[in-house]
Amino acid sequence: MSPRSSLEKQHSVYEQPVDGGDGHNVELPDPFIQKKLVRKLDVIILPLLAIIYFTHSLDRANLGNAKTDNFEKDIGLKDNQYSLILILFYIPYGTLNIPSTVLAKRFSPAVVIPILMFLWGTISLAAAAVHSFGGVAAARICLGVVEAGFFPSAIYYLTMFYTRYEIAKRISLFYMMGFVANAFSGLIAYSVFQWNAKLHNWQYLFIIEGALTMLLATICFILLPRNMQSTKYFTAAEKHCSSIRLLLAAASISNFLPTMIKRLTKDTITANLYTIAPNLNGAIWIIAMCWVSDRFQSRALCSMIAMGVSMIGFICLGTVDLVHQTGLGYFFTFMLTFGAFTPAVLVPAWTSSNITDNSARATTLGLLAGLQNIAGIISSYAFRSQDAPVYKPALVLSGCCQGGMVLLAGFAWFYYRRINKQLDRGERTSVRGMEQNPDFRYVL
Repeated sequence: MSPRSSLEKQHSVYEQPVDGGDGHNVELPDPFIQKKLVRKLDVIILPLLAIIYFTHSLDRANLGNAKTDNFEKDIGLKDNQYSLILILFYIPYGTLNIPSTVLAKRFSPAVVIPILMFLWGTISLAAAAVHSFGGVAAARICLGVVEAGFFPSAIYYLTMFYTRYEIAKRISLFYMMGFVANAFSGLIAYSVFQWNAKLHNWQYLFIIEGALTMLLATICFILLPRNMQSTKYFTAAEKHCSSIRLLLAAASISNFLPTMIKRLTKDTITANLYTIAPNLNGAIWIIAMCWVSDRFQSRALCSMIAMGVSMIGFICLGTVDLVHQTGLGYFFTFMLTFGAFTPAVLVPAWTSSNITDNSARATTLGLLAGLQNIAGIISSYAFRSQDAPVYKPALVLSGCCQGGMVLLAGFAWFYYRRINKQLDRGERTSVRGMEQNPDFRYVL
């Protein structure tokens, strides 16, 4: 027997029995094996999910960059047809989350997600060939269909490996790639939009990003572990440790940020370059806020702080005179990316932590993703061409929606806290569905 396997055998679980409260002994995971397991999960799963979400955001948001390169004129769009195209994308994107998540539960997210990824890369690449409103509308509808299942399926996938106390910062690490993708897309656009070739520059943008997605989808299909027990990445001791652990345990910005920033500069190419810093700012803060949320197990407070900051940013960006204060306006875009996307990570993490049934968790995550994407439909209609370049009604509306979410998060915090106190006082014996674990408490 090798020294490594011998060491794992010695540390597979705690040898001492622990009273589970009902006279039965509960087996606890060994901290040595658990730490090693979590580290391996972080190295294997998170980078692959980050890559997938990177392409997900890249292919979804490239229309915003294309818009700054005479996309509407080249395609022949009129009036508010650009906003209509965005709405057509969000209808399937916001309604097909549950079917996609159910498929992921049935066939494994590690199979379903890379297939969806390959399809959205194919559609993005094919969109370079469109030459009319009907063509681009059909492409965006198809893109919405295949992209709908990613986020809820990815969160469900994480719950197969991580406990509810670890999940928020893990979601934030791959969700961060959405900001990186928007920044990267702006950088690609900055480069490509200076070409003078046979095709329109935005067509090259679609081709490059679509082809990259298809290549990475093939890699992810091969490398993603289907589940803990069947994969060869982990030892028997680590698989056993995982079983014990689990038993115990903003859309308007990506679509319109290039357009809003174009208010601050007359140069189209520079407008795409200016989107990089706000997106990287969002990437940094989403990780920081989710780390704090996991560290202190505080979902509501962190969500409310993030939404409060972005609410102020939206309202200020829509009301302050930016003609003579462009620097201040650029600062407000940093406030938007600071807080607008953080709840999109914390709320699903909060929900998955407080829903005990596995099937209910998968379905609820799909429903939640659908409800979140309704914001994409609203924002697509709210940013009307006649309100350009300020888009004051849309920005104020976005700020008010953020304020409403602050109130809802506060209500949820009060509700869960009340039930936890009732459990502590003995007024309730257990949470429904967790009768076998009377020590279960809701995450606040």
